[in-house]
Amino acid sequence: MSDIQLPPFPVEVSLNQYSSQQLQREQKPRNINPASSLDSRPSELTLPAVYHDKTGKLQEINCTGNESLPKYLQHELDLSRLDGIHHHLWLAGRPVCARALHRQLMIGREIIITEQADFHLVWRDSRIYLKPLPEFLLNSEFWAEHLCKDDALWQSARGFLLSYLWLVCSKNDLQIAQDKGLLPPKISWDSWVRFSSSILKFIDIASPESVDRRFLYGELRLNRLNWIYRIFSLPHNPKNFILGYMSGYNRYSVFLERNFAWIIGAFVYVTIVLTAMQVGLATDRLKNNERFQDASYGFTVFAILSPILAFGILAILLIVLVFFHLWEALKHKKKKSDRTSTNTGNSTAV
Repeated sequence: MSDIQLPPFPVEVSLNQYSSQQLQREQKPRNINPASSLDSRPSELTLPAVYHDKTGKLQEINCTGNESLPKYLQHELDLSRLDGIHHHLWLAGRPVCARALHRQLMIGREIIITEQADFHLVWRDSRIYLKPLPEFLLNSEFWAEHLCKDDALWQSARGFLLSYLWLVCSKNDLQIAQDKGLLPPKISWDSWVRFSSSILKFIDIASPESVDRRFLYGELRLNRLNWIYRIFSLPHNPKNFILGYMSGYNRYSVFLERNFAWIIGAFVYVTIVLTAMQVGLATDRLKNNERFQDASYGFTVFAILSPILAFGILAILLIVLVFFHLWEALKHKKKKSDRTSTNTGNSTAV
């Protein structure tokens, strides 16, 4: 690839306004009218003032600096976790387009907003996670100035645009996207059609180099992603194995319900089989059959030992989870304490 790429659409079809001067924020505080601060033109591109990084820390986006804006863009479009397990994504999804938004609702899925790029188009049960299309991707000048100079950002951004061509194919899709906060409310159907048509002229959807390789797949199943990430993610560590791709448990009871509900079904099946064997042993044809008696004996022993084994494994997993979360909490507390001590020392030195 060349060092500098081209925006995927011309300036005239951009869906918002942008200039580098517009993003400059004053470093000195000034007195303003709170009401007037909300009275800005919706067509102008405005980046957030802060964001949460991977560690949960709040980071400022200083548009006058050299590093904070590129770091924000890398965070906003980060697909590194999926790229790391790309060769196994065929286990979690098919290499086809994602369903349009109206189809998602037709099959009973609830649209959940996520701001994390690698959760976009990931689904579980009756939920699908969608990341709203960043407004800076709707402006060709912003592409030229900030995205086209970095191949990884360029490919990831083009992939997100392509995903919204999958999702928004009709007026109803556009209305759903705007109602759910996925697209800006001021975009008209005519302007979206022109925008989409222009993107298709610049993005070769049949070429792997055209977009980030994550977007060679459409919707990804979260349950399978969790196991793929536990087994194949690098580096291999206990945290990745325990939490998986996304830890959806805020209570231990939820963890037990999702992972061990099958045990109840297994116990019911074992009970039915034991009852049938008991009836069989009462018949003249089977009570003297040595093979049937041996099978009944073996299955009876299995029925006695399997619950003990299952509950033993369950108890061990719960103990491991409790100690893991306790260890993580202590590590976080120690880091916070060390950071506070460092800041106090620096303040004293000054």
